[in-house]
Amino acid sequence: MELPVHLQVLRAVLRFIRDMDGLLSTFFGRLFPREYKITGKCLKRGVCCQQIAIHLSDGFWKSDLLRRWGQWWYEFVYHFEWIRSEPDLKVLVFRCRYLKTDGQCGIYKRRPYICRNYPQPRYFGRPEFLPGCGYQAERRNG
Repeated sequence: MELPVHLQVLRAVLRFIRDMDGLLSTFFGRLFPREYKITGKCLKRGVCCQQIAIHLSDGFWKSDLLRRWGQWWYEFVYHFEWIRSEPDLKVLVFRCRYLKTDGQCGIYKRRPYICRNYPQPRYFGRPEFLPGCGYQAERRNG
């Protein structure tokens, strides 16, 4: 279903903000290396696209309004489909609507930074990956 023009404009503006955030996150991530480095490679099976876990901060998670806004953001701006919440982990889980039946990305050249930079570990704690992903985490030396 085609969105009305005003919602298409809103989505375009929000996607621009999303992409600027992605660029800044990548820039600062290189300035301040994380505790773990990622090794391995993508096996191109679409595993990560079926279980996209978005970690929310404590403040977002505790506020029902902010948690719902976060869910809306990823549904509207990223075109993800919400699957479930994981309260113990403070995670919203989505699947990508651009994933094709063969496990490939339908918008690969235009995919957002969250996808381009996957996996992007948080600054604290050992990263976890979905089985069959192809990536591993190794603690950095010194």
